[in-house]
Amino acid sequence: MTRHVPILLLVLLAAGCGAGATSSSRSVGALTNPFLGPEYTAWLVGPISRLASPQEIQQYLALKDDSQAAAFVQAFWDRRDPAPEKPGNPLREALEQRAAAADRLYSEAGLLGRRTDRGVIHVLYGAPSKVDHEVSPVPHGPPIEVWLYESGSPSGLDGKRPSGSYRFVKSGDV
Repeated sequence: MTRHVPILLLVLLAAGCGAGATSSSRSVGALTNPFLGPEYTAWLVGPISRLASPQEIQQYLALKDDSQAAAFVQAFWDRRDPAPEKPGNPLREALEQRAAAADRLYSEAGLLGRRTDRGVIHVLYGAPSKVDHEVSPVPHGPPIEVWLYESGSPSGLDGKRPSGSYRFVKSGDV
């Protein structure tokens, strides 16, 4: 299942802060492990890749079977559990709730909403304070969707504050 799906172009207006896109952002293909079954093949695609370290991404992509992947995923979340002495993992639960919401709101062209640029930002930082639209600078181009976050917005699931704004433009069916 290595099909390339066009992804929304994400442009950060706030230069330098990097709370949304990271310098290590990777393509869907670069985050997909073809040795794993459907449940784990694309596990890294979306917000998980923003939480994982480069070493964790490399380790995950080197896995050869689903049992290794299941153990890796459990260890991944165990390392991020803010209260390991208590049942459950609040970070994982928040991510899963937001991911389900992103799937409902932003799924398109056969791509789960959590794996779209809007979905990733929604999962990491929650819903924006305001959504605006701008006219495309390209004649007959699609409008630009602008998400605004207030300066006092809380840190996201990645521990970073969201940038003040994110701009999204439709590319193809996505």
